[in-house]
Amino acid sequence: MRELRQVRRGKAGIEETTATKRKLFMIANFPHVIGIIDGTHVPIAAPSQDEEVYVNRKRFHSLNVQVVCDADYVILDFCTRFPGSSHDSFVWQNSNLYQKFQQGEFGNSVLLGDSGYPLQQNLMVPVGRPANAAERRYNTSLKKTRVVVEQTIGIWKARFKCIHQKGGTLCYSPLKCGKMAAATFLLHNYCRRRNIPLLDDPEHPEDPDDPDDPDDPDDPIPAPAPAAAAAAGARLAAGQARRRQMIQEYFS
Repeated sequence: MRELRQVRRGKAGIEETTATKRKLFMIANFPHVIGIIDGTHVPIAAPSQDEEVYVNRKRFHSLNVQVVCDADYVILDFCTRFPGSSHDSFVWQNSNLYQKFQQGEFGNSVLLGDSGYPLQQNLMVPVGRPANAAERRYNTSLKKTRVVVEQTIGIWKARFKCIHQKGGTLCYSPLKCGKMAAATFLLHNYCRRRNIPLLDDPEHPEDPDDPDDPDDPDDPIPAPAPAAAAAAGARLAAGQARRRQMIQEYFS
């Protein structure tokens, strides 16, 4: 799926990126953040082909949709082409946005994700077992900043009931359902930029403790295939080094 926002070149692009980072930093003082990433499920009718791969871990058919947002609840990037059984980490590492980060298009900028994502040089996730005060401060800052994507997804689903499980099921092919989800992202951003209010309560559009919500908690990240293990190990080592550096520089 095509990215919602392309990287702008020159002075305008630098100013836009700087403004995005500044707003995200103001939430909880986490540096270099260009966006918050998460996955969420859009319910669809059982497709006629490869039906089983669309069944998610909550046992209903869906697309696992990747969302990246900024501090203003605007969706910067999305990917809607993967079935519900796909893990968030798989969607990320097979997305166009991942390739852009690998090619260095975003410099030293990072995304923030939850424990469902692999630690990488440009993707910061929580420390599993914080051993000191600096690591705990890092985790607290990350968690407070990452709330933005949960709120963004909640607002998006509150505005477009068709992509929420409580609103029913999209009764089309997976490809068409993905295009419909993409269209709602565009409309969501249109509404955000023009301050068009929700009909429902915008502060609490979705109950995060809802047992029907398939987004929490995260399954363990699947082990990479043997052929890819070395590359995954190198990315993890680079991510660990970057995280240690950030903790030492900003949270100690």
